[in-house]
Amino acid sequence: MADIKTFEDALKAIAKYEENGPAKLYYALSRKSWEIGDLLNSLNYKDIDLDDAKSKTFERLQKLCESATKIAESVKALEGIAGITGNEDKDIRRKPISPQTVGKGEYVLSH
Repeated sequence: MADIKTFEDALKAIAKYEENGPAKLYYALSRKSWEIGDLLNSLNYKDIDLDDAKSKTFERLQKLCESATKIAESVKALEGIAGITGNEDKDIRRKPISPQTVGKGEYVLSH
């Protein structure tokens, strides 16, 4: 928050906290899953030198595959939690449902 210099900057920072955080996380993780997929598709296990004791490539790929599974599970769970519609801007700007938003009548079902 060191880059807040004006009142307008402060208002923009506050507005970020009013965004649908789970939706923002969904789209970020979804992009990461695509990046991991592209990386894995660019590699060929046949090209890994398993005889080189110093090479950690195989172990790194195993860890990446484990991470990819966890990311995919998180994306799927967040899809329902965040009410993802496929419209990133709209999904992030929509306030998440909470007791406070329901009580104030701020949450409107978009489906």
